[in-house]
Amino acid sequence: MEISLNKAELAGALAALGKLVSRTSLIKAYQAIQIEGVGNTLFFRTCSIVEQIEFLMGVDLEADIPASLVEFEQFRLAVRSCKNKTLKLGINNGEVCIDGVRLASIGGQFPMQDRKPGQDSTVMELPADTLSALSMLAPLTDKGLDVRKILSGINISRDGFTATDGKELSNIPAQIETTENVTIPFPLTLLATKAFGESGKLITWQKDEDTHFELTLGSWTWRAKAIRGIYPNWKRIVPERIVATHYVSFQDDRAERLMRYLKSIPDDREHNNAVKLSRLPEVPDNLHLESSNGMLFSILAEFDPNWGDLSVTVRKDLLIHLLNAGHRMIELNDAYSPIVGTGGTGQYIAMPIRTAKQQVASEPQQETTAPDSTQQETPTTNTNTSPSMKETTTMFDTNTINTGSAPVQTYTPNRKPETKLSPIDELISIVDDFKAKLKTLTEESSVIGRRAREIAIDQKQKNREYAQTKKTIERIQRDTANLTSVA
Repeated sequence: MEISLNKAELAGALAALGKLVSRTSLIKAYQAIQIEGVGNTLFFRTCSIVEQIEFLMGVDLEADIPASLVEFEQFRLAVRSCKNKTLKLGINNGEVCIDGVRLASIGGQFPMQDRKPGQDSTVMELPADTLSALSMLAPLTDKGLDVRKILSGINISRDGFTATDGKELSNIPAQIETTENVTIPFPLTLLATKAFGESGKLITWQKDEDTHFELTLGSWTWRAKAIRGIYPNWKRIVPERIVATHYVSFQDDRAERLMRYLKSIPDDREHNNAVKLSRLPEVPDNLHLESSNGMLFSILAEFDPNWGDLSVTVRKDLLIHLLNAGHRMIELNDAYSPIVGTGGTGQYIAMPIRTAKQQVASEPQQETTAPDSTQQETPTTNTNTSPSMKETTTMFDTNTINTGSAPVQTYTPNRKPETKLSPIDELISIVDDFKAKLKTLTEESSVIGRRAREIAIDQKQKNREYAQTKKTIERIQRDTANLTSVA
C-alpha cells in the first residue's frame, strides 16, 4: 500500500519524536519508530524506558496497516532526502519504503502502555493554552538531583498549572474540572511538539502503586508515569490578599530592554548570578541594576513614594522568568522578604538573595545601641496570612552571598537581623551547609556515573564494529586466496 504524505508536516513531527529515541540502546525498539494504520489514521510512535510519544496523521487507507518497526535514523534521513513536497510512503508485509527507497525492518515488540478504560480512569479536559503554560513553567522546575523529586515536575489540578524549585514559584490558573492532583515529569518531549493553541485532555489511571497518565494535545499523545509524592501546598506560600509595602513598575518596551540586558550578563555562579535592583538619588525615576560582575543598566520606572534607599538582590534567571511571564510590577516588603511579580500571567513569587555586605552593614548598627536605651518599634506590615504559617527562611553561609531557601509566606514583617546566632540556629546553619555540599557531591558523582556508562556503551559499539570489520577482512582474504588458486 502506498500513501501520500506531506513532507513538511512529517519532518516537523520527527523532530519531537526523536527526543525519546536512544541511538545507543541495546534494545532495538528504543532505536526505532513504529508505523501503524488504523481506520483513516496513520500513527507514528517512539518510546524510551519510561515515556512514549505518538503522532497521528489523517490519511485515506484502503485497509488497516499492521504495525511495522524501522530504525528511526534511517527513516528520518529518508524523509529529509526526499526532494518533493509530497512523499510516497509504501508499507507491504512489514516492509517500509519512502519514494522507492526500502528501509530495513526491525524485529521485536514495541512496548505499548496498557490503559484501564471506563470507571478506572480519570479524564481532565485541558484548555487551549496548555502547552504555553507548560513551556512557561518548565524553567521553574527543580532539575537537580534533589531528595524532593516531586519538585522536578509540573503539577496539574483544578487550580491550574504550578511549578516550583524551592526558590521561586509560579501558578497559572486554568479551568480544569477535576478533583485529582497529578504531577507530570519535565515535559521536554511534549514541548518539542510545538502544539501551541491545541486543547486536549489528561487521562490518569492507577497501576500497581503508580499513577500513569496519557496527555493528548491535538495530534499528539504523550504517555508516561506521574511523579510519586504529595505536591506542596503552594496556596500557603501565596496568600490571596496582600498589601505590599514597596513596588516598582515599568512599561513593556522597558521590559524588553531589561530582558536583553539580563541575557547579556555572563554567568557568575560564584555569586549566584546576582543582580542588585536599587533607586539612585541622582536619577530617582530610574530603576538601577548592577550585576555581580559590574555590568550596569537602568530603565525608566515608577516607584512607590516610600522606596527610599531600599535595594534588593535577585538571581538573574529569576528576573528572566518573571519577565517571561509578562509581569511588569515587582512588589516586596524589604530586601529580605519574597518578591512578587504582578501584571502578567498567573502568580509569581521568588526569594531574593542576601549579600554579605548587607549582613555586615546591619551588625554595627545594632552594636552601637545601648542595652538600656529606648528603641522605637519598627512598624510591621499587615498581612492576611493565617496564624499557622511560620517563616522557615534559612540562610546558607558562603563567602559572598547567602541564598534563601523556599519561601513559606509572601511578606514578612520588617525586622532587624540578629547579631548572634543561638546554638540551635548555628546547628541548623551547619546542617544546611552540609546538605548543600552533599548535593553538589551527589550531582558530580551522577555525572561521572553517566559518563562512565556512555563510555562503556561506546566501547561495546566499537568492539562490535571491530569484530565485524575483522570478519569482513578475513572473508576478503579468503576470497582473494580462492581467486589466486583458481588463476
